[in-house]
Amino acid sequence: MTNLLGAIDVLKTAGDALIAILGIMVMITVHEFGHYIAGKLFGFKINEFAIGMGPAIIKKEKKNGEIFSVRALPLGGFCAFEGEDEENPSENAFNNKAPWKRIIVLAAGATMNYLLALIIIIVSTNVYGASALGAVVVKDTGVEAEYLSESLESGDYILSIKKGDKTTGIYLATDFISALNHSKKGETVYAEVFRGENEIKTVAVKLREDVECKNLTEIDKVYAALGFGSAMQVTVNGESGAFSSGDYIIKYKTADNYADCDFVFDAEAFRRIFEDKTAGDTVEFYVSRNGERVLTKAVLGEDFSGVDKTDAAKVLGYFGITSFDYAYYTGEAYRKIGFFRSLPRSVGYSVKVGGTILRTLGELLTGRLGLNSVGGTVTTIVTTTKIMSYGAVYALEIFAFIGVNLAVFNLLPIPALDGSRIVFCIIEWIRKKPISRKVEGIIHAVGFAFILGFAILVDILQFI
Repeated sequence: MTNLLGAIDVLKTAGDALIAILGIMVMITVHEFGHYIAGKLFGFKINEFAIGMGPAIIKKEKKNGEIFSVRALPLGGFCAFEGEDEENPSENAFNNKAPWKRIIVLAAGATMNYLLALIIIIVSTNVYGASALGAVVVKDTGVEAEYLSESLESGDYILSIKKGDKTTGIYLATDFISALNHSKKGETVYAEVFRGENEIKTVAVKLREDVECKNLTEIDKVYAALGFGSAMQVTVNGESGAFSSGDYIIKYKTADNYADCDFVFDAEAFRRIFEDKTAGDTVEFYVSRNGERVLTKAVLGEDFSGVDKTDAAKVLGYFGITSFDYAYYTGEAYRKIGFFRSLPRSVGYSVKVGGTILRTLGELLTGRLGLNSVGGTVTTIVTTTKIMSYGAVYALEIFAFIGVNLAVFNLLPIPALDGSRIVFCIIEWIRKKPISRKVEGIIHAVGFAFILGFAILVDILQFI
């Protein structure tokens, strides 16, 4: 039976991977189809439209000489124009068309990617509901009353945050940083939230911590300021008898029912548990271990009597805990908001995704993010496969993200990309004559080699 279930899991994962690859191929094909349609509209001569790369497995030539092909490697595709990287006497060759026409043809691929992504977002929002991020659990112990009086509640999902005169829509986790970066402890902001299934209301939130985020990965600082509940993921030196490295300490067992037990939000909450404990007492905790909830217990030894119970580090050290990181209880909910309200939110979401991509690239260039924060083609397929296993709504989200990503990335002025070719067209338009086609071709060839090498490098760093 175990072998059968394992085989089913393997087949499901393989199926998700296949769908992920096909979905990415659809995005690439739509991109190239944008070039094709715009090229046909302006009378460009097209030699071949190909789905995939490598040797052709299907090849069909039309009466006008155009070749349609399906190629062996499902990673890429192209729309080959006559005279794209060379001088060509044909009046319908790519480089013999007016610069403004070439610009439209080059931009059409990214435009098609964006439009398809936007349609996917609109469909997802109306079928499954608008997504909102929020606190599955809000910290409600060890917090001053003034902060609890102006606070989120567990299960609040945030649509927007207003700070002063600025209102920021919350579509992605990074929007929390845009809304609250450089805020100070004690400031009051206003969050528009889903509370329950249908209620939308605005609540005042007094920030519990300062917010100073250096890059897009430091979202935990915002979660702490908003009061999201947290759990400690511990590193243990040796065998403590209670905890293992990688455990998330979730709750202290104070009742028979898990739901009635007390959360352990931080090191100080952990320390307070032991203020009245003595040698010989038994303590029990619920931890998340390798994705499963486990009840673990320990009997305090005679050596516990010598532990300084006013020092959280000393109490943690008694259990062999040498360090810890915080994970926050965050979640995503989907709520129906109606077709007409979904349209501007869908557009806003797509714009936010594009902005996040640009910010990520900017932080990579400035060194604020490391190369291990991004991935190439293999990482994209692996990540897409994993996300698709969560359900259809997540599959739609990731494909929309990929669509916007392709649109934004291809318009960047990086050699070999459409954005760079557009720059050359603009220069030609202004100068009234082109830069040497040979020089341009070399620049694009070098750019393509760089992009390919970079994609391989970041994939290797991900797996390392």
